Amino acid sequence: MAYWMKLIYDRNTYVIDLERISAFCHAPNGRISFAVFDGNITIVITQQSDPNTYQAILDYIEKQTGLSLL
Repeated sequence: MAYWMKLIYDRNTYVIDLERISAFCHAPNGRISFAVFDGNITIVITQQSDPNTYQAILDYIEKQTGLSLL
């Protein structure tokens, strides 16, 4: 079952199926990044820039894997 999310990044609106993302990166500075469109675009989300999307991605990862990035 797909898990679609709408987010605004770099003045563009994306609708992304999180289940098609193969890897998420959580950097020490709190950024979450992932690649879309076969790696052509990397999206970086921070808690300050988009707190709702940031938390939704953390919740999704924890729900799917049982692992916490924090």
